[in-house]
Amino acid sequence: MMPMIRQLGLSLGLLAMLVGGWTSPARAEYPDKPIVIIVHAKPGGAIDLTARMISKVARNYTKSPLVIENRYGGSGAVAMRAVLGKKPDGYTVLAFPATFISTIKVTRSKIDMDDYRFLACMVEAPEALITNRNTDIVTIEDIVRDAKAQEGKQIWVGPGVGSLDHLMAIKTWDKLGITATWLPYDGGGEAVAALLGGHGQVYVGNPEDVRGRPDLNIAAVSAEQRLVRYPEVPTLIESDCDLPNEIMWRGFAVHKETPDEIANWLTDLLNKVSNDPEWQEFVSFNSAQNVFYERQEFTELVARDSHDSVKYLRMANIIAGDPDSRAKQKRLIGWVLVPLVLGGLLLVVKTGGRRASGQAGIASFALAFALLFLLYALSFPPPNDGQNVGPASIPIIWALVLIVFSLAQYLGAVRKPQDNPTGRIGLVLIISVLMTLFVTLLPIIGFFLAMLILLVGGIYAMGYRKHLTVGLLSVGMLMFCWFVFVKTLGLPLPTGSIFG
Repeated sequence: MMPMIRQLGLSLGLLAMLVGGWTSPARAEYPDKPIVIIVHAKPGGAIDLTARMISKVARNYTKSPLVIENRYGGSGAVAMRAVLGKKPDGYTVLAFPATFISTIKVTRSKIDMDDYRFLACMVEAPEALITNRNTDIVTIEDIVRDAKAQEGKQIWVGPGVGSLDHLMAIKTWDKLGITATWLPYDGGGEAVAALLGGHGQVYVGNPEDVRGRPDLNIAAVSAEQRLVRYPEVPTLIESDCDLPNEIMWRGFAVHKETPDEIANWLTDLLNKVSNDPEWQEFVSFNSAQNVFYERQEFTELVARDSHDSVKYLRMANIIAGDPDSRAKQKRLIGWVLVPLVLGGLLLVVKTGGRRASGQAGIASFALAFALLFLLYALSFPPPNDGQNVGPASIPIIWALVLIVFSLAQYLGAVRKPQDNPTGRIGLVLIISVLMTLFVTLLPIIGFFLAMLILLVGGIYAMGYRKHLTVGLLSVGMLMFCWFVFVKTLGLPLPTGSIFG
């Protein structure tokens, strides 16, 4: 009996193992689904076309398709965050051009180069000065002549503030001994449209930007020798502009926590694409150079260009220099700011709203926030050469207005002290709490959400109850701030740690 039971048990165990083997899914090998390449530009831009060609050629070497996803905004910050927000499983790849270095430095977007693992750099394209054939400014000589006549009013267009193209423009002005004004756009396509529409005289880009656009002309190119496809185009060296090798490189990266075996697989795929004749013809046709810098060499290239970009960004006053000095100034303002806020609040509470406490409290908080605006202004660069205003101008103006207001309130409280009406002390306290909440939430949820809370809370605290009007006023103020800071001055406002 026992041998039969033992035999039955072994049979059932074997059956369970077989059933388990049939029903449990086998571990899928990477990749078993489409790989998404995140591109920061709109369709049709140079980096977009590069990614799409890689996607096309890669079909020869993998069954998993490479899908392009355009996530534009924030000069690339949106695309960079999108990759960091995905699981580091190798199914999300970032198209990483050289201009991202300046984006990270200028926007202070809490994104760092160390957040990525660099797979390979595959293209080096020379920088070029591009003009509109249908204007009087076509050649490099025309550009110099008009710039000197315009005395700084000549318009150069390109993507972003502090971008690689922007820095190229600044270097060119320096070497040619001219001054001009940089007009930034969200992408190269919009900047080209502005050039064709007569809203600028020079576009800084790459030779491939003129492909399929007969109205565009390459005035000069940053190369040691003339390009094979454009033998009539002079180099900048020939035009007494010592910029022989300014390039825009383009590569690919993934989340830093991507496993080694997956990152190596992607690098190997890109290497196969790099050696494919169709890819090489594409690069050559665009007057670029086919290169392949793997992880270590690519990482060193990024680090070197990142160091150089900081130097030029500070020279151009795009980012403020001397960070140690700025830190000391911030600490000094902080030591003045905190006692003023606490002192004003204590004064209002202690006197219970009698005599001049309301005025003094409001004056204290106004002065405190004036210093706060000055504190933020220290993080903004001064105006560029030839300009009267810059990103720091608006907070400085607000600070001056608040200082004048606070001094007027102090003077009124001393000259003509009055009892404050019942309830006004409550309003002062509510506004004070809202402003303190604004400062506290600003680095966490960002400027726009913190400002929305301040605006809506302040309007309701003053007794206004028309909800639609409150909403419209708040949204209108936020749109005004966006237009002044982001659109006009090209200065991204704080997005908050939870979003960045």
